[in-house]
Amino acid sequence: MMRLGEQMRGHWSLAFRVVAGTLGAYGLTSLATVTLSLLLARIGMNGVEAVTAATLASFAIFAVIAMTAFHARSAIRAWGWLLAMGLPLALAVFLMLPTGRG
Repeated sequence: MMRLGEQMRGHWSLAFRVVAGTLGAYGLTSLATVTLSLLLARIGMNGVEAVTAATLASFAIFAVIAMTAFHARSAIRAWGWLLAMGLPLALAVFLMLPTGRG
């Protein structure tokens, strides 16, 4: 029989995984969409088309990220994976943003 502590730990793990699979996936998908649209615009695609293409791709990106978060062995691994993927994307966005000088 399961003790109350083990049961609560399982509930909290599930709650943190749900948050990682929804809000974390949304945040990482947003970063990936911005990065992709900036990259497409930088290689020569029209700005509106780049944003549209990145937004269309974001639906598949979100699904993959959410499935990966729920597939992780623990909530800590899911959040670690989200952070490990998010930091390079945030750096890429920072480096590709226009400086405003000119």
